[in-house]
Amino acid sequence: MASSKQDKYLLVAAIDFGTTYSGYAFSTRYDFQRDPTNTFLKQWVDPTSSMMNNKTSTCILFTKKKKFSKFGFEAEAKYLDLILDKDHMDWYFFRRFKMSLYDVQSTDEEVYLEDETGKPMAALIVFTESLKYLIDSLLNDARKQQSEIHLQDIKWILTVPAIWSDPAKAFMRKAAVGAGIDTEMLTIALEPEAAAMYVKHIPLERSVDGKTGDVFQTFSPGSKYIVVDAGGGTIDITAHQVMEDGNVKELIKATGGDWGGTRVDGEYIDLIKCLIGRTATDDLNQNAPNVFFEACREFESAKRTIKPKSDITFNVRIPSDIGETYTRTHSGKNLKSVEYVTTKRKKQFKISFIGDKLRLASSDAEKFFAKSVKKITKHLKKVFKQKDGSGISTIILVGGYAESLILMEGIKSSFPHMRTIIPQGAAWSVLRGAVIFGHDPSLIRQRRSKYSYGIDVFEKFNPAKHDENRKYEKDGEIRCGKIFSKLVEVDQTVTVEEYQGEGVYTLHAFGTKGDVKLYSSTEMNPQYVDDENCFFIGYILKPGHSFLLNEDIVIKMCFGETEIEFNAHQPKSQKTAKYYLGQN
Repeated sequence: MASSKQDKYLLVAAIDFGTTYSGYAFSTRYDFQRDPTNTFLKQWVDPTSSMMNNKTSTCILFTKKKKFSKFGFEAEAKYLDLILDKDHMDWYFFRRFKMSLYDVQSTDEEVYLEDETGKPMAALIVFTESLKYLIDSLLNDARKQQSEIHLQDIKWILTVPAIWSDPAKAFMRKAAVGAGIDTEMLTIALEPEAAAMYVKHIPLERSVDGKTGDVFQTFSPGSKYIVVDAGGGTIDITAHQVMEDGNVKELIKATGGDWGGTRVDGEYIDLIKCLIGRTATDDLNQNAPNVFFEACREFESAKRTIKPKSDITFNVRIPSDIGETYTRTHSGKNLKSVEYVTTKRKKQFKISFIGDKLRLASSDAEKFFAKSVKKITKHLKKVFKQKDGSGISTIILVGGYAESLILMEGIKSSFPHMRTIIPQGAAWSVLRGAVIFGHDPSLIRQRRSKYSYGIDVFEKFNPAKHDENRKYEKDGEIRCGKIFSKLVEVDQTVTVEEYQGEGVYTLHAFGTKGDVKLYSSTEMNPQYVDDENCFFIGYILKPGHSFLLNEDIVIKMCFGETEIEFNAHQPKSQKTAKYYLGQN
């Protein structure tokens, strides 16, 4: 899968495009050889607080004419100015939009996003312009170190959740190519695997939460570990076993869900909305839409102070507009007179106020995390109960949400018999690991197929085998159509960079959009391509190909470092075509 072009790079650059925050890092070959974890990590300034951060907010702003304006913290600041000037309604402001790809299952899907005021825009434009900004910013930083470096001199790594579908990953590749990256110089890296690469290379002096020897035990031959990448949007979980040569095999296909840090933020905002009531909430949404966004940002910062079983009261600043709107919509009643709040989940909170701060008992503040932590630990228990989950001895916890003391304690207390490794700077471990992966992508040797893959074919109708409702006649033959001809089945162990899943097919007519329709399924033995859990991925042969009709075509699959290649070869015409999953 790796191109010879990729061997000619001067720099490896990684972009971690997160749900709530995004950033980039890079290193030269020389830097990597001296210390694999020694990477340049961009520092971003938040103009609202003047604080330095290793990532910027995943927000983008377009003008009234749908032209790119700003990205990140600058987009937030500009949009706030527009709101204060009451000139924001015709601009397009998007934030936390990465989760829009979470449910994408087909390359045929056209994904549209709604901005903060409900106006639509094609998701591909939003993602492409966001990546273009990050690429341009990275190039500017790289040229401060190597003035003559160009886009084509860089090997690019773009991280994505391992639980994403193949079409969602392909969408990100398409956006990156649209932003200017040569597809042959681009590799998609799976976030939990990148994090594992970083942990494996951590020097002793920059070790982890727990004992320094844990890392050596985790990556010794025969050991099994699980990576929990806890981000803002998704919790991404994958399990590995270390082989004798030091490389690893995937034990269990990637799983997870949308239980990340934004779930915690949502619980807090629900408390605020229940506190002030629907009338005040609607008033703020209409007249001051920035207020809940500002309240969420305040909570994002304050929630890092929430500790398990603490006797210290939790304090979080709330914007003054919230109290003023409450008073105006509640016949002059002061918000600070409220002592109890009941949320939508029927949880009751005792509250108080000092100045512009809302105060809660620490035990009540912990409740914001309860549902998210419960979902994560419950899912991990299911994983450990699987046949291939037995013997896992270590949990590697990474991602921005991994720095939450409540999540740390929730996992440690649920699995006290396991080692829990939390690297210093857990929020940046995916980014730094992705750079390492770019220099040395050989960690994973065996994978588990996330789906069953197959081709849409017809067969001569067999009443003992086929559905009577699918019977039809063509060219004097009674047939059954839309049959799922399986190449590889879900959860099958496959060796990286080796061809497998061979099938022989015949092309009977040329299609306008392409030929040889490829499908995936979450079922082990799907029968038809339009079954409930089947999804169309794309055409293996592009329109205008020169394969012959009515002649055998041999199709094989190759699971690459992170992406899947389909190879179609026709012996008669000696034509060969390669198709990378989801790319149309």
